[in-house]
Amino acid sequence: MRFSSTLVAAAALLSGAEAAYKGFNYGAFFGNQQAKVYADFKYEFEAAKALPGTNSQFTSARLYTMIQHGTKRDVIQAIKAAIDTNTQLLLGLWTSAGQAVVDDEIAALKAAITTYGTKFTNLVVGISVGSEDLYRITPTAIANGEKNPGVQPAQLVKYINQVRTAIKGTGLASKPIGHVDTWTAYNNASNSAVVSALDFLGVDAYPYFEKEHANSIGAANATFYDAYKKTVAAAKGKPVWVTETGWPVSGPKSGQAVASAANARIYWEDVTCSLLRNNVHLFYYTLQDIQYSNPSPSFGIKPGGDLKAVNPLFSLTCPKPLRARLPHTIQPVARHNWIARADVGGHTIIRTSLTQTVTSQSMSTVFVWAPIPTASSSEVVNSPASMPVSTPGSTFPGYPQLDQPGDLTPPFVAPNLVVSIDSSDPNKVIGNSYTAQISPTRSTLIVFDVPPSSPKTCNLVFAVPPAFDPAYIAPMQLTAPGGISVSRLDGPATVRTSASTVVRGTPVGAVLALQSGNKYTVASAPCEAGQKVSYRVDSLDGLDMSFFQMTSPALGLFIEMD
Repeated sequence: MRFSSTLVAAAALLSGAEAAYKGFNYGAFFGNQQAKVYADFKYEFEAAKALPGTNSQFTSARLYTMIQHGTKRDVIQAIKAAIDTNTQLLLGLWTSAGQAVVDDEIAALKAAITTYGTKFTNLVVGISVGSEDLYRITPTAIANGEKNPGVQPAQLVKYINQVRTAIKGTGLASKPIGHVDTWTAYNNASNSAVVSALDFLGVDAYPYFEKEHANSIGAANATFYDAYKKTVAAAKGKPVWVTETGWPVSGPKSGQAVASAANARIYWEDVTCSLLRNNVHLFYYTLQDIQYSNPSPSFGIKPGGDLKAVNPLFSLTCPKPLRARLPHTIQPVARHNWIARADVGGHTIIRTSLTQTVTSQSMSTVFVWAPIPTASSSEVVNSPASMPVSTPGSTFPGYPQLDQPGDLTPPFVAPNLVVSIDSSDPNKVIGNSYTAQISPTRSTLIVFDVPPSSPKTCNLVFAVPPAFDPAYIAPMQLTAPGGISVSRLDGPATVRTSASTVVRGTPVGAVLALQSGNKYTVASAPCEAGQKVSYRVDSLDGLDMSFFQMTSPALGLFIEMD
C-alpha cells in the first residue's frame, strides 16, 4: 500500500455514473462443458434479479463471448434471454484464440444486430474486446499454469479497431468499447497503447489471489482498493469498471486468505457494498459456479442445485448508510447530559435543554447526537503520562510546521493512549501506539486525561489536515474512503485491550465522509473534569485508513474546551 496525500483524491476515484450497472459474470457453459441454452440464461438472469437483500438491483450481465458454445459462430442464446428479461448487457468478444476466432466473434456480433435490432442494441451498455489477454502473456500467469495464449498489446489494439469498424453505422456505434484485464496489466507501461485505444477499462481484482500482498480478509478491502486506484492512475482519465471481483466461499488457503462463506460476507459488506454505494459499474463473480462441477476455489453466491430454490450462502444485505439510520427527530434522554448538533445549510444549531426537541425539516445534513455518561474512576494501567493541555504534542518528524486550516483551538487535550484492536483476530493485543488504524476490521481506542480545572463545555473533534507536501512522507495512509463513528466506552481502555476484551460503549457521534482540510466536531458535552475518558473510533462505509496522531498539523481525535 502507498501513503496517500489526500482523502479527497481517493474519494474521487469512486465517482461513477448516476445509475451504475450492477450484475454478474455469466459463462457460456456449465462446469461439465455442457452449453448453456436460452432457458438456462433466462433462469439465471431472473434469479439474479430476485436475490434476497439486493433490492432487485442486479439487472446486468457480463458475457465472455458472442458465440453459442459448441458452434462456430451462432449468436449466443444469452442475447434472446436478455431481451426477454430486460437485462442489460456488457458484451464480450473472446480474443485469446487468434484472428480466426475473433472473426467468428465479430460475425456473431453482426448477426445479433441484424437478428434482434434495437431490442438488442438498446440493452447493450458496453463491449469488452478480450478478457485478461495481457495478463496471460506474463510470466506470473504462465507460472500459475495459464493455458490460454493471451494476446500481445499491438495485436489487441488491432482487434479493438476491428470491432469499432464492425459496429460503425449500427445501433452499437455509440456504445463504449473497453477491455478487461488485471491491474498489473494496466500498470505495465508496455500496454499503454491498449489503454489509449479504449473508451473504458474493466478491471478484475481478487485480493484472495494476491499472495504477494497482505490478503487476509482483514486486509482485503485495502488490497482491493490499492488495485483499483492503480488502475485509475493508469487509465488516462478514462472510466474504470469493476468487471470481476469476489471472495471464495470454499477452497484452499491462498497466502493469508481463507475461503469461507463468513469471509465472503465480510468481503461483500466491505468491498461490494462500498462499490454499490459509490455508483461504480460492478459485475460480481459470481452467482453460481458449482452447477455440474466442483470448482476449487468456488466463488458462487449460491450453492449447487436449483438456482431459484437454494438460498445464498451468506447475507447480501448492505448496511444502511448512517444518514438513513439517524432519526429525523432527536428526543433528549433525561439520564444523560445531551447536546444535539446539526449543520443545516452551513449553520450550526445546538440545543442544550433536556425539554427541547430538535427536528430536521430537511435532512440534507445529519444530526449527530451525543450522550456522554459520567466516566468511571478506574485508572488505565501501564499508560504513559498524560499529555498536558494546549501543548504542541506529537509532530510528524521532518514535516514543516505550518499554520493549517482546521488547526486546534486552545485550550485542548491530546490523547495519552492510542490502541488499535482487530475484530478479525479478536485476541490479538496490538498495544499502545500513536498510529491509529481504522478499517472494516480494525478500530482504535483513544484515551484522554481531562484536566481537573476544565471549562464547562468540551468538544470532541476529529481533524484531518490538508494535502501533504509530496516532498515529505505523509503521516496518513488512506486506502478506501468513508467515515467514522465514535463511541464513549463504558470503562477504561488499557495497553492490553483487544477486540475480545474491550468494554461496550455508547455512540456519541459520527462523520459520514472524511475529507482533507477539515476539523469535524463529533460531539459536545459538559467536560468530565479530572476523569480519564476512553473513546472508540470505528470505520463507516468501508473507510480504511491509518494515521499518526499528531497536533501539528492537527491529525486525529482531540478534546477542545470552550
